[in-house]
Amino acid sequence: MKIYKEYKTYVIVFFIVLFIGTLSYLKVYVCPFLFITGIPCPLCGMTRAFFSVFRLDFKSSFYYHALWPLVLVTLPTYILLIINKIKVNKKLETTLSILIALLFLGYYIFRHIIGSEIVEIHFHDSLIYKIYSLLF
Repeated sequence: MKIYKEYKTYVIVFFIVLFIGTLSYLKVYVCPFLFITGIPCPLCGMTRAFFSVFRLDFKSSFYYHALWPLVLVTLPTYILLIINKIKVNKKLETTLSILIALLFLGYYIFRHIIGSEIVEIHFHDSLIYKIYSLLF
């Protein structure tokens, strides 16, 4: 019980991710940001990339999101650091976080420039547009 109290947030996040992954696998889940705005986020395609990895279809996984290996390495490393209570230099942590965020943002912009269908904007399918259409 002590472990649960200490890692309660991580347990909750784990089950949320598991739930979303299950819904995605069943093709029931839609990204909330995409659903509301019609604009894909910088992580768009990541779930499909990981499902492709699980099927050992690496060509498709890189098609959906080329940065999936970064997540595959970074996330478990971060979790292990937290579990083992290893302190990381704050400046190093901040620098790495900014670099990773910039890498994702740069890749997102690149995918828009090359016209990737993964990040196509479909504002007319968004919740905001539908509400606006009903009101005006």
